[in-house]
Amino acid sequence: MVAALVAFYLVAPNQTQALPLSASEENPGNRWSTINEGVIQERLERIPLPFEVRYNAKVRYYIKDYVATGYKQTQSILGRSLMYFPIFEHYLTIRGLPKELMYLPIVESGLNPTAKSPVGAAGLWQLMYSTAKQYGLKINGNVDERLDPYRSTEAAVEMLAELYKEFKDWRLVLAAYNCGPGRVQQAIRAANSRDYWKLEQYLPAQTQRYVPAFVAAAYVVHYYDQHNLRPTYSALNLRETRVLKVYHTLTFQEIASACGLPPATIELLNPGYIRKVVPKNDKGNFLILPANSVAVFKDFLAGKAIANVGSVPSNMFKSTYVVAKGDRIEKLASLFQCSVEDIMKWNGLSEPEVFVNQELIVFLPNQILSKRA
Repeated sequence: MVAALVAFYLVAPNQTQALPLSASEENPGNRWSTINEGVIQERLERIPLPFEVRYNAKVRYYIKDYVATGYKQTQSILGRSLMYFPIFEHYLTIRGLPKELMYLPIVESGLNPTAKSPVGAAGLWQLMYSTAKQYGLKINGNVDERLDPYRSTEAAVEMLAELYKEFKDWRLVLAAYNCGPGRVQQAIRAANSRDYWKLEQYLPAQTQRYVPAFVAAAYVVHYYDQHNLRPTYSALNLRETRVLKVYHTLTFQEIASACGLPPATIELLNPGYIRKVVPKNDKGNFLILPANSVAVFKDFLAGKAIANVGSVPSNMFKSTYVVAKGDRIEKLASLFQCSVEDIMKWNGLSEPEVFVNQELIVFLPNQILSKRA
């Protein structure tokens, strides 16, 4: 694997029964045909999904599609997971939901943030216009936050949390995410049961395939290497990103020039800004940049006098901290022995919240340096 971070998300519990690369490349079907299906079932049982897994013909079909028929697309999906899985896990952790739900956008969009369906769903989580508006996302001539990895994930996770309050079963939640809670309630009444396997036949045909597709997505994330799949990674400077909040109007051309990047890179990382302009927003807009471009971009903001960091407090020194998945601003204030208001002031934040991969400015007591000396 290319990086330790990838290894954290793309899990491979063992290294048995992998095919020689030459054989699988010659015939993609070999990625599947030489694997004992009893082994696949055993592997599925080891994946910590939040519901009982059944290996049936539908699950088999989707696993085979991921590892053989559509293996090239799967390798691209695995490569993109490096960018998006930390975001998904951050919001799932904040809401106390199973982190394994981060496999859902593989089914929805193939981890393509600009994906759009024929019926109008869009983004990583394939949110419909009405659903997006219900959860507070902006959609207008300048912005479509369904395409924003952070905003859309926050909305989708909130939706999943509400569905779980209603159904108390993650299989029913997945079904409701696909076809709507009303259709699932109809299926419950028709089957006179809340057991997913008893009511499944009363769900729309597309929804009946949804849970098996989700299980297959989980399988391929955990066991892709056993089928000789190799993640296809994006350009080097896109594998590690940082997110900032900006409050003033900035064009992609301005941002790209300041960072020494092509505008296409800014567009790739920030597809939610339809006109290639980050609009003014008193609450702040997300801007995703390659990690190695953040320092120079902050210098650019300071030069334009639109940063709001403040002066270095006395008896303290300046440092930075990259927000990890699940971090809350209250936790960080305790860690750095300061107040939430301090972190907000030092970073020009208008709201008391932080986001995974956000690079924060923090001020630490000078005595920490003296202890290290």
